[in-house]
Amino acid sequence: FLKYSIAGVAGLAFSSQFPQNHRAQGTGTLLSPTNLRVDHPIPPLFCTAYIDPGIPTQANQEAIIARYPLTLVPQDMRAKHIQWRNRIKHLNSNILMLGYQMVIEETSVPGPGHDRMRLVKDSWCEYPGGYHPTVKGYPSNRDLRIFDPRRVEWQEAFLEACRAMLGSYPYNGLFLDQCTVYEKAHPIPTVKAEMRHALQITLLRLRHEFPNTILIGNSSYNWQGLNGEMNEGRPEQILLEFAPFDGHVQPTMDLYATILKDPTDIERVKQDMALVHSLGAFFSAAVDYQHVLWFDAFDEVIAKYK
Repeated sequence: FLKYSIAGVAGLAFSSQFPQNHRAQGTGTLLSPTNLRVDHPIPPLFCTAYIDPGIPTQANQEAIIARYPLTLVPQDMRAKHIQWRNRIKHLNSNILMLGYQMVIEETSVPGPGHDRMRLVKDSWCEYPGGYHPTVKGYPSNRDLRIFDPRRVEWQEAFLEACRAMLGSYPYNGLFLDQCTVYEKAHPIPTVKAEMRHALQITLLRLRHEFPNTILIGNSSYNWQGLNGEMNEGRPEQILLEFAPFDGHVQPTMDLYATILKDPTDIERVKQDMALVHSLGAFFSAAVDYQHVLWFDAFDEVIAKYK
């Protein structure tokens, strides 16, 4: 199991060596060392709580969310969402709360960071001939355009979006969703490589500006400057994606989310959690991200840190 006493932890160490097709192209050692200060050990459990507290079927989950040491939450700044986050923090003053920020595609999700990204006008991926690739949004099934991270407009907007988020509420960090370059972003491999390089540089700029902020990406890549990445239900990739990577900021905080079909599948929870913890990563299990679950096996993990 992980046990972090983070107050005196070693800082950034970046390598320019990356296995092909997995780790993002690096730029060498660009940043000065830093310490991420968290004054208590962190049990390696988290929950994803993309909850609207105004919806009756999603309401009244604050107590169960507060049992987790780490949670991912919406950036929504409407009053009911602020009150909801505050109640969670009141129940567990040690909880680490990461605000959700979309990275590489347009979004209709409310919040100050996304409001800034909606002002971007001319930074879309474009094929030769003018075609703009899209991805399907969930749950809307809308066609969503994809940002081209080589565009200066996108780079500055993304950094401003992260500033807006971190200035809007006392988050401990950011969860950067779709922190990647899609295969369909461009048909030419060298162009996609340029996009990955541009995204990497932008993430390093973000880290340079916020050296003591937890930054985790939803990605199958390992990005320099982040604390880690989330693997959502891709068990076949877990050994590769959670292999040691010296470009991560310490403490490394890779996340694995088991997607359950049956919320009573305790054996799968135990098996997946044992593997994830053996690799030094954080674990969660849920049927969906609007309803948070807790298992007796989690109490055993928490007990090791008391």
